[in-house]
This record gives sequence, structure tokens and C-alpha cells, in this order.
Amino acid sequence: MAVYAVVPVKHLDASKRRLSSVLTPKDRRELTLLMLEDVLSAIKASTVQGILVVGSDAAVQVMAEKFGAAYVNEETRGLNAAVTLSIDWCMREGADSVLVLPSDIPLLSSADINNIIEMGNCNESTVVLSPSNNGGTNALYQKPPRLIVSCFGSRSFDKHIKQAHVKGVSLKLHYSSSVAFDIDCEQDLKRLLGAQSNARSREFLSNIFEMKNSTLKQGSVT
Repeated sequence: MAVYAVVPVKHLDASKRRLSSVLTPKDRRELTLLMLEDVLSAIKASTVQGILVVGSDAAVQVMAEKFGAAYVNEETRGLNAAVTLSIDWCMREGADSVLVLPSDIPLLSSADINNIIEMGNCNESTVVLSPSNNGGTNALYQKPPRLIVSCFGSRSFDKHIKQAHVKGVSLKLHYSSSVAFDIDCEQDLKRLLGAQSNARSREFLSNIFEMKNSTLKQGSVT
């Protein structure tokens, strides 16, 4: 069975604007790239056979190629349209199942991915969903692909569940704190810093805040 993973990445200049009070635009770009690296590292260590990264930045393409992932430039369409086209691409490449993952879940592990795939392998036709902490969907697995239409966005977890029920599709739910955790606000940064993880994004944040604290201490002395 050929399992492909799709990872959409928002344009770096527009990424994580809610963090603008604590991170500079350059820092937000770098954080986004490093979270993508964390996600791709987990996928690469899993049983996934192929990876497709969807973005609109040269730096994202370089990161994708670092992991041997295919890259599609997508600037004009919205997220769900891009995901649909990406699933079609995976099917043309011979994918029997497709797992869609966001690029901002830095604590994702290969074990999480393998567990989702194993849950989906129990039936010939299955959808596996894993929620985010705010009611979104942080993992959408379909075997075969296109059983339901992706509707990422506000309350997408409930929307995906409703679709599966309406279409009579076998549905399984995967709950994982590491999959559910994504980065949206300053509190999320603090949680990431407090996590027991070797994630590159966590290391980056740690260095940033150490530098800021050092600068503040030096300023108070002078």
C-alpha cells in the first residue's frame, strides 16, 4: 500500500502574524520553516512512502527537497482547493491513501503518523481524523483518497466528521496531545518551550528568548 503525506505551508510573509507582538517577521519566517522541518522529519521516519509539500516560497521548496519531498507551488487558490489538487497529484503518483498534515505541529512524531495509518488499515475504506486543540483538524487520513472533501478551517473537525457520517464512510478518531498541539499564539510558544522535545523549532525559540532575556538584563544593568 502506497501512503502519501501532503503538507500545505502558508506563505512565509503571512505566516503566524498573531505572534507579531513577540517575534519579528524574520523570526516568524524562520520558525515556520523549522516547524516544517520538524514535521517532515517525523514523516520521513514513518511508514509514509511519498511526501508532497505545497507552498509558495523558494525557502519552502528548498526545505522540501532536503527531505526528498515533491514540491508544488500554489499561490492563488485557498487551502482546501490546494489540498484537493494535492490529493489528485498523489493519486496520479499511485497513492492508495493520503494523509494531510499541517506544517505547524512541531511535536508530531513518526509514532503518531504510524498509529494513524495503522488505524486506517483496519478497513478497506476508512477516514481517520485527529483534532487540534481548538476544534480544527491536524490530521486527515483517507484510504482510498477523496472519500470526503477537505474543509480545513474553523471547526473543521466537526465538519469532517459530519461529512463522513453523511456519506456512510467508516470513521476513526485519533486523539494525541502531540498532534493536537499547533502554534497560533504566544501561549503556544511558552508550551513549546516547556515541552520535552528535540524539535528544531523549540531549540530556535529557546535561543531567541535567551538572547532577549540577556539583552534585557544588560539594559537593566546599564
